[in-house]
Amino acid sequence: HRVEVLARNLGADDGPAVIDGWEETLDQTFTQMCDNPDCAIPGVVVLARRGKAVYHRAFGVSDLAAGTPLQTDAQFRCFSMTKVMASTLALMLAERGARIDPSQPVSDFIPSFRREWNVVTTPPKDVAAPAPQHTIPYESFLTGKTVHIEYDLHPAKSTLVVGHLMAECSGIGYDQWTDMELRFGLPLGKEYGVAQSLRRQAGGKGAYSSNCIIGQDATLAEYCDAIADAGVLVCEPGTFSYGLGALVLGRVIEVAYEQHCGIAKRFSAICDELLFKPLGMDSAAFYLTDGDPRIAKIPTLYGGVLRDPTDVSGSKGCDVRRYEECLPATSVPITVATDTFSGPRKCDSGDTGATMTVSDYGIFYDFLLRGGVTNSGVRLLKESTVKTLTHGVNAGLDRSSAVAKVMDLTNEKVQSFNYGWARMPRSADQPHCNFWSGYANNHGRLYPEDGSYILVFPQFMGSSDGGWVLGGKTVKDKATQAFLSTWA
Repeated sequence: HRVEVLARNLGADDGPAVIDGWEETLDQTFTQMCDNPDCAIPGVVVLARRGKAVYHRAFGVSDLAAGTPLQTDAQFRCFSMTKVMASTLALMLAERGARIDPSQPVSDFIPSFRREWNVVTTPPKDVAAPAPQHTIPYESFLTGKTVHIEYDLHPAKSTLVVGHLMAECSGIGYDQWTDMELRFGLPLGKEYGVAQSLRRQAGGKGAYSSNCIIGQDATLAEYCDAIADAGVLVCEPGTFSYGLGALVLGRVIEVAYEQHCGIAKRFSAICDELLFKPLGMDSAAFYLTDGDPRIAKIPTLYGGVLRDPTDVSGSKGCDVRRYEECLPATSVPITVATDTFSGPRKCDSGDTGATMTVSDYGIFYDFLLRGGVTNSGVRLLKESTVKTLTHGVNAGLDRSSAVAKVMDLTNEKVQSFNYGWARMPRSADQPHCNFWSGYANNHGRLYPEDGSYILVFPQFMGSSDGGWVLGGKTVKDKATQAFLSTWA
């Protein structure tokens, strides 16, 4: 009910309010973010709404070498902030009568997934156990070293369903969790690296890399079939294993759309038809073709190098460099900075693929605050479906994994990750919030019960060691604290 009332009254004179001088408070926060001597973010675009009050400004530069001031119409890589849009499309198709439901097996849509899957297990430290049956080399993009990982394979007991994809509990996780363990000693699990290496051995098209996120020379259908060909998961389906769930969901959406509408379309075209164009998100896309004027507006991608490599707390700060200069040389090419506008441009990833201006991402948030109605008054989603996106919980999932813990999804305030983002229910000391981030420490927080949101878009990669250690503290935490402090 509270969501519906706010949807009707968004922007009303008696709606949510801000304190006097709120813009100056935010100006100071983001100016300091770019001037921080310990981790100077090159540039950031911010869009914040609190009822009628809207704040939209750019700070810093789009490229350090050129000194080009960053503009509010910069074209950003959204990375994992794409995930919630994939879940939105799935729910939208279901509303329109398509046969797609969170309880359905993924194999109903992707025949290659109809197979026996194996779960990778690696021996825990300091625990007596039988010697693993297999060993495989894993080349770490973060350390530059190759390690040989012992592992076993066991048949999966659970069936992978669509709801697992939405909640990132698919067992198809990112390689970077093994890299973070190797670099920082975090007990995240070497099974992620094993699964990545096994996919590469199986042919390569399903081999995700944190440095070639959307640059694979494969269509979405080919990519998913390659994942199935390898047949390995990092855990039982239903366990939080953050990774490629929304990518596979994109293929499910392609198939469900074709079954319902009788025509085959790429995931990107479905997004255009059902979401981007109806909402007026004119800059939004997945890939940009040669000569597209939006390419010139994409900021340079940066990362951070810890000044003291042994200082894993980041207390001595980091030096900001172009992302490719932050990583050691490996056999895996580093193309993430350019995959949006060069290379194959085949794999429409609902996981990490969207690119757009911050103002267009804000249109999506405004659409949810209005309860599923466009700015022109057209209803695209039922209010009850919006409530599912913002308040719904996929029950019966295991969110106690090591990756869930390191992503801070197991504390008493954050109660679950559903529909492509995290859910933080209202309590005595916090408003209800849905939030998530992308690889580049871009971050969004929607407060659906309070007619408010903040979007903060740098391009500072969390898959660099400085970006991992300092990105959250420097960008997300400070932005959130500053925004909430302006609420009247």
